Amino acid sequence: MKTIKFLFIISIIFSLVACNSNNNKERTEVQTVNSTTANTIGKISEKTLKLSENQSVILIYNFHLTNRCATCRAIEGGTIKTLETYFKNEINSERIQFFVIDVDDETNAKIAEKYQASGSGLFITRLFQGKEESKDLTEEGFSYARNDEAKFMEIIKTQLSEYLK
Repeated sequence: MKTIKFLFIISIIFSLVACNSNNNKERTEVQTVNSTTANTIGKISEKTLKLSENQSVILIYNFHLTNRCATCRAIEGGTIKTLETYFKNEINSERIQFFVIDVDDETNAKIAEKYQASGSGLFITRLFQGKEESKDLTEEGFSYARNDEAKFMEIIKTQLSEYLK
């Protein structure tokens, strides 16, 4: 019985270490999608506001808890894949900016409160001429990101294309 308990504890520790190393890898990949420094306190940069005076700027906020489930990772992965596949120019010109935000980190409290994100969430926000419009795609992410990535990507692509008009 002691051997079983010992093996169980070892497997839990191994799982936690593996999840932490995967999270670090994912964050590195996100940085390649968005070279803009993530604004974790909820303020929009002056550069972004200036850019949005003449054209739409899209801010994508991917909220998560520190300990992430497979679906949360799939939402982030599907979003990144959509951006890399269809919106490279917009990412490079900073018309689309992607932020991954840990709601458990107190420095992110203001932006999490703004979007009422207490756990996982995916929000696409359009800034244009001083106006802000947001679409919550959290439900779509949980419905399709793991089981029908193509459909999830199409939903994101459609919303981004609409907001870029």
